[in-house]
Amino acid sequence: MLVVTAHAGGNTQPVAAVIAALARRGCRVRVLAHPAVSAAYEASGAEFLPYRHARPWSPLAARPGIRSMLGWLGLASDRGIARDVAEELAREPADVVLVDCMVPVALAPARASGATTVLVLHAFSRYWTGQWRPTSPMGAWLRVRRAHPARHPADLAIVLTDPGLDPVDPSAIPAAGLVQAGPVLAGGGAAAGSAAGRVVVSFSTISYPGQREALQRTLDAVGALPVDAVVTLAPSLDAQELRIPANVERRGFTPHAELLPGARLLVGHGGHGTTMAALAAGVPVLVVAMSSHADQPLVGEAVARAGVGESLHREASVAQLRAAIERLLGDEAVAARAARLGERLRDADAAERAASAVLAAASG
Repeated sequence: MLVVTAHAGGNTQPVAAVIAALARRGCRVRVLAHPAVSAAYEASGAEFLPYRHARPWSPLAARPGIRSMLGWLGLASDRGIARDVAEELAREPADVVLVDCMVPVALAPARASGATTVLVLHAFSRYWTGQWRPTSPMGAWLRVRRAHPARHPADLAIVLTDPGLDPVDPSAIPAAGLVQAGPVLAGGGAAAGSAAGRVVVSFSTISYPGQREALQRTLDAVGALPVDAVVTLAPSLDAQELRIPANVERRGFTPHAELLPGARLLVGHGGHGTTMAALAAGVPVLVVAMSSHADQPLVGEAVARAGVGESLHREASVAQLRAAIERLLGDEAVAARAARLGERLRDADAAERAASAVLAAASG
């Protein structure tokens, strides 16, 4: 099998977990991706092959405003990636090619090779179907670049989201078949945590415009409350530029499985992986979405709709953030709903279900 993916932040953990499930079943998996993610995929049991012709890319680079969106469009349509896929499949054919939804440009060479092609969606499906509309900037761009997924439909789409939070419209997904396997949880989502009783503040590892300012307002809000908290700081954020309140412990990158179980609340950017990790641990979530060009606003809407948290705009004031945090910490009904949702999410084994779907598609 060949997996084509990208260094895009939250996609690495779910894609690597599916690869690990396939490897446990005896599958030999090769991964084509940006060099920065080699360790994660090698740890999953795959053979890692760095892109040779893809343009230099890092989601950690600061790109203000429109340049941020243009950077992601360039990644999705990078013809260097398509060339790498074609050359690798010519060197060694694959029975199955899994294509990360971040790089739909890889679908054309995968289909041309005759392999069973699987499109992997690791964020809310409604976000992707919206992005792929002909009238959206990404949809129009991908059509111009001949990289739109509808131009080269996959044999199977695997959606790694929860059906209750992200109802999928199969007719909107460009694939012959569809399996919604559920969200892939890092560490299983049930380990004992080291942040018991605390508020966890965890924004994106990706650089988003306005993220430092939103994080500072969040810290100021937490600092004014009689709570203990912990904040994780991504490499894209300079700790020296932030005022850390006395009641907040500062950490670098820390696995969700260590921080979330037992916590009282997560305040985050609405990334799918971070939010699902919190909910799987039974922790309510306050979403402060950093980008309208990601599924973060949809995740925030789903959290609020399910009654397991709230959603605020990234420009929310310190007073608005403080009031929302106080409401969620004091709402026993929200905590109870989050606990029930966590039980359901932990019972699903999304990586194994996804692996089964891949093997079923490969066999025919």
